Amino acid sequence: MEQRIDRAAWRRDAHDRLFARLDVPFYSLTFRLDVTDVYAFSKRAGVSFYAAMIWVTMRAVNAVEAFRYELRGEDVYLLDHRNPSYTYSWDDELFGICGVEWIDGEPPEAFAARCKEAEANNPSPIPTAEADEAGHDVYLSSLPWLDYGHVTQEFPLDRCDSTPRIMWGRFTEDEQGRKTLSYTVQVNHRLIDGIHLKRLNEALNGAIKALEAY
Repeated sequence: MEQRIDRAAWRRDAHDRLFARLDVPFYSLTFRLDVTDVYAFSKRAGVSFYAAMIWVTMRAVNAVEAFRYELRGEDVYLLDHRNPSYTYSWDDELFGICGVEWIDGEPPEAFAARCKEAEANNPSPIPTAEADEAGHDVYLSSLPWLDYGHVTQEFPLDRCDSTPRIMWGRFTEDEQGRKTLSYTVQVNHRLIDGIHLKRLNEALNGAIKALEAY
């Protein structure tokens, strides 16, 4: 389901139109995220750390309304939810792209199992243009080999591009055993401000805390 926004009543309309004047209204932010409990859950549940991170990320993204806005020409829609479209290892050299439906309330173990099945049945590493444009996605990726400082991602020069792009790196461990990693969020400023990134960070920590129940 989705809801068409009434621009006349939308508090963000002026901000949207301000950033719509720019050729590149996109920006990104990298922060450190404590994933100690994500790693502990992945070991306890026998699922991949990557799948657990995708579950945490999607739960957080869908909890923040601003991340569910989508621009379509002059129209703005509020999506019921976004789905993950993520990269994974296709072979030793190439990556694949896989998408699954996000189901609110689904346990992380079940979500990880669906991801594993979707990857096993993925007919091609790269989706067709039609398939790539069919869903209301969040683009997710990982650099598990590097603990980076910052990264930017590719994007079309389309002021209406509303797809959040999220990436994280290899985690490091401190003397107390806490594991942290670089977590990068790239968004369209027409829809998402710094306050919304703060809320995403809070939602991420809430989703990580929720893993204790599984």
